[in-house]
Amino acid sequence: MRRDNRKGVQTQIHIAKKELGLDDDTYRQMIATTTGGKRSCADCSVAELHQVLQGLKNRGFKAKPRKRVAQHPGTPHNLNSEPMLQKIEALLAELKAPWSYADAIAKRQYRIERVAWLKTVEQFRAVIAALDVELTKRRLLGSLEVALKERGLTLDHIDQAGHNLPKNWRRNRNVLARLCTHWMAPIDWLELHKQEPSE
Repeated sequence: MRRDNRKGVQTQIHIAKKELGLDDDTYRQMIATTTGGKRSCADCSVAELHQVLQGLKNRGFKAKPRKRVAQHPGTPHNLNSEPMLQKIEALLAELKAPWSYADAIAKRQYRIERVAWLKTVEQFRAVIAALDVELTKRRLLGSLEVALKERGLTLDHIDQAGHNLPKNWRRNRNVLARLCTHWMAPIDWLELHKQEPSE
């Protein structure tokens, strides 16, 4: 923890007070003993707050490691208190994408640097919708690849067929949906396009 992180240290102190079951008088007396007379965290310097926290640790408080942050860099600080962030987390897990991916969507759509800083339900819903769209694209592309593989084809065969597809067809949800329909159609359609020379 950075020594200038006043709010973070105070949060840890209040958690420690609760976990140790200290009543208000005992808590304030401990602060006074540690700081030379001050009885409130608000009156303490950052260095004194660290001394208070250390005193609470000496009494048995053990700060819990922030495992989620260690495992997933960029995890929002308010994840546990915001259900929509939890939905975003589930979508990111399915996409196997980092939190920076959702941050980039928030920045692109609202010029807000972090998805954790979104303020309205509409903003959260827009990010969720964008993630849903991406997930749909990946699922369609995956289904297409499976259908092609069953027929001994690859995605490159679609490029070689030369059907005036947009350059970014692998990222176009509507085109992918149509291709999935065609590639899951009778084999004669596939064979016809398999034989066409590439352009």
